Amino acid sequence: MRIALLQIMTRIFRVLLKLRGIKIGRGGWLHGLPRCYLTKGSRVEIGANVTLCSMPRFNPLAPEGRMRFVTKTSHARIVIKDGAGISSSLLSSHESITIGRNTLIGADCMIVDSDFHEIPLGSSRGVRHAPIEIGDGVFIGTRSIILKGVSIGDGSVIGAGSVVAKSIPPHCIAAGNPACIIRMLENAS
Repeated sequence: MRIALLQIMTRIFRVLLKLRGIKIGRGGWLHGLPRCYLTKGSRVEIGANVTLCSMPRFNPLAPEGRMRFVTKTSHARIVIKDGAGISSSLLSSHESITIGRNTLIGADCMIVDSDFHEIPLGSSRGVRHAPIEIGDGVFIGTRSIILKGVSIGDGSVIGAGSVVAKSIPPHCIAAGNPACIIRMLENAS
């Protein structure tokens, strides 16, 4: 009974996302409806067999959180590839965010590809932004922040609560504020 209800709700949420202009592949689960703040002309593409969690009962680490997709410009894009899983996190794109296949992103993470305002404030320099690329099979721990211009290599693990301000190579464990490599993973192929 519970699985049947989840399947029905996923179908309903899938239709609602499509009505908002989001391209979404087959399969996967939608636990709750993500909030979408999309600029006209921007794109959000969700691959096949992706799970998005926006309901507190499915993840106690984000009791108030819902998935949020934000695009700040007409050319912004967010791409989530097949098999990924994201729980109650914010993806905010001024330019481009790409999440790789089978990547898992824990509760309450923030992935933002811009500074949101000029730095220093009032300087008229414009908002700085740079694309974010997260590879295949990456695991990002709860409440981590991924900042503009970062790429995270395939198979890497980001420890909970990390602030990733610089790129991380494939097959390593990184953690901290700012995140730094703790060790390389053995038997990485």
